[in-house]
Amino acid sequence: MDAIKVLNLALKVLSERLLTLLALLTSFALGCWTMWGPEWERVVTLAIFVLFAYLLVYSKERTRHENHSDG
Repeated sequence: MDAIKVLNLALKVLSERLLTLLALLTSFALGCWTMWGPEWERVVTLAIFVLFAYLLVYSKERTRHENHSDG
């Protein structure tokens, strides 16, 4: 039973870190694509994507910190 709890915790931590890393890498790739041919459509696409990626990661980090402060 304890092994299942440890495995569940490990997967939870890995998925949070993976989400952060994936958001960073995709933002970088989209930024490179934008700089390849800077047009207003690409710049706006980059801005919207990065904003939503940041909000997603920020909300996950905030809930993680709230969970650690509770107990």
